[in-house]
Amino acid sequence: MYVGNLILRLGGVFFNSPQFGRGGLAATFSCEVFALTASSTFEIDVQHKNPEDTAFTTVGSFDSITTTGVKYKDLSGLKEQVRLRCYMTGSAATDACYFNVLAPQWRPY
Repeated sequence: MYVGNLILRLGGVFFNSPQFGRGGLAATFSCEVFALTASSTFEIDVQHKNPEDTAFTTVGSFDSITTTGVKYKDLSGLKEQVRLRCYMTGSAATDACYFNVLAPQWRPY
C-alpha cells in the first residue's frame, strides 16, 4: 500500500490537490509530515471557490512547516469547492517533503 506524497521544490512549482466538495461550513485540516529536507520549508494553502467563481482564492494557510509530525489548520467560512495547494521553499531544487494529507474534520459552523 502506498501512503503519502513526495514533492520537490523544482523551482517553486505549486502542487494542487484535486478539488473536492465541502462537508461543512468549517473544518480542521491536517497533514502528517514524515520527512523534510533540513534547509527547506513546506507550505500548504487551503483554497476555495464557488462553482460560479473563475478562480480559487486562499482562505487560510498552515503555519510554515519545518519539522515532522502532524500539523493542523482550523478554518471557517468555506465556499463550496475546496483544494489544497502545496509547495516548497528553499534554495535547492532538490528540497523535498514526504507527507500525507488526512481527511478534513468537517463542522456545520
